[in-house]
Amino acid sequence: MKAKPKTVRAVRVNTGIEAAYRKRLDSLISQMVKSVDYWVRAAYKNNTPEIDLAMDALPSQVMNKRLQELTDRWVKRFEDESEKIAKEFVGKTQKYVDTSFQNALKDAGWSVAFKPTRAIKDAMNAAIYENVSLIKSIPSQYMTDVEGIVMRGVTRGRDLSYITDELEKRYGITRRRAVLISRDQSNKMTSVITNARRAELGLYEAVWIHSGAGREPRPSHVKAGRDKLTFDIRVGAEIDGERIFPGEAINCRCSSKTVLPF
Repeated sequence: MKAKPKTVRAVRVNTGIEAAYRKRLDSLISQMVKSVDYWVRAAYKNNTPEIDLAMDALPSQVMNKRLQELTDRWVKRFEDESEKIAKEFVGKTQKYVDTSFQNALKDAGWSVAFKPTRAIKDAMNAAIYENVSLIKSIPSQYMTDVEGIVMRGVTRGRDLSYITDELEKRYGITRRRAVLISRDQSNKMTSVITNARRAELGLYEAVWIHSGAGREPRPSHVKAGRDKLTFDIRVGAEIDGERIFPGEAINCRCSSKTVLPF
């Protein structure tokens, strides 16, 4: 009978770091939405865009110009904040994962001291780039939706209540996207850093752990957890016909236990 492998407890996502990241994104989004709402209400006072029009200018042309100015302003604001937010999030996550993994190994009889290796630095830089890109995409996507709503309001003669109702829906969508970004990146970062540290120690095997969270869990991930699927961290686990890692798929909150060689 094959002996049960000795494992180290899983490093799970730090929900406090995730919440702080989400709060930073939500604050920026809230400021942007308030700015747009103020502008829209001023422009649509009494159901009519109050704009100083040139003799040959159309309302839609002027509105579009003003919207572009607003878009440029908020895209720049998010760009200015994105690297700072990303670096803080990635740095805190790396420190947390290192400490958690060190403690888990220590409890199993392994004493290690992690250093800022080339592999870790590379993983962190890649994570920062990805997070900066995601943060910068938020205002672009939101303002594109706003432009469509406002232009339809101009061309179809919609009243202010229609415009503000539609903008409120877009606000909800944008906030939910920020929640997804923070959760998804927290899962990915925890998995990536843990695997990098495992590789440094020559610990190449891990056991899939299903999170038990989520209203619609992936059946294949549930099965992997139930079967205690063991995989090579250098290639990932074969699930649904592809090689993946816990926390890699969107909204995946799974983790894994490190297998010790003896």
